[in-house]
Amino acid sequence: MIMTAVLNMQQRFSAPKRKEAPRRTAPSQTMTMRALSDLGESIAASVHAIYSPVRLYLCVAMEPKPDALRAQVKADKRLAAGMFDVDELWSAAAVNARWARKAVLTDGEGHVLEAAVSGARGMTDAGAKEVFFEFNALENYPEPMYLSDGVTRIRVK
Repeated sequence: MIMTAVLNMQQRFSAPKRKEAPRRTAPSQTMTMRALSDLGESIAASVHAIYSPVRLYLCVAMEPKPDALRAQVKADKRLAAGMFDVDELWSAAAVNARWARKAVLTDGEGHVLEAAVSGARGMTDAGAKEVFFEFNALENYPEPMYLSDGVTRIRVK
């Protein structure tokens, strides 16, 4: 009986509980840009970007130049020493990855976007026809924005 009285008093004198509104985050935005660029050993054709509230994801469509691909296949065959067959797609991915490993986000003047790059993974995967990147999201993205290895660059935004 005493317990019921205590519960009734708590309900009457306690502050009403408010329901919290669900947190809303900005929706992800996607953008595809045609950006034909000569990257040395590879050619980039386009960039697909996903701007999420936490990360910037990039997929760069690129293919190695024939001379670079032939040289890589030859080096891979020498390395394999007949122990396994060399796959041309694997060699193409190796050529694309050479440029992508060094690439960072820069603004139009070539300054590295430290907030995006610091602690980010950068290149996450390289294939024969595309390379994937992951960077930290920024509050405001500069216009224009590039992926650059310090020598060559491809426009991202």
